[in-house]
Amino acid sequence: MKSENREYTITAYTEDYLGLIGRINAIFSRRRIPIVNFNAGPSDIEKVKKFVIVIRETEESVQKITRQMEKQVDVLEVHYHKNPYLTAIVHAS
Repeated sequence: MKSENREYTITAYTEDYLGLIGRINAIFSRRRIPIVNFNAGPSDIEKVKKFVIVIRETEESVQKITRQMEKQVDVLEVHYHKNPYLTAIVHAS
């Protein structure tokens, strides 16, 4: 049975290291995984960057990616979660 692609958010906390965005992007490029959204900025901890990456993949693939990201020397922590699907409720007037 083939797993279904769903939207996941990956959050990574890293040391403030020049060139790390390129290394993280290379992980997705090598696997040919398109990034839906990519944000990088400071975290609440001084000299620690926070990356928030949204992709549509299977959970198995997301687990592999997070493990590979954790192996990067400058990556401190990586987490992922499945994005909830928002449903709109339409009321007839």
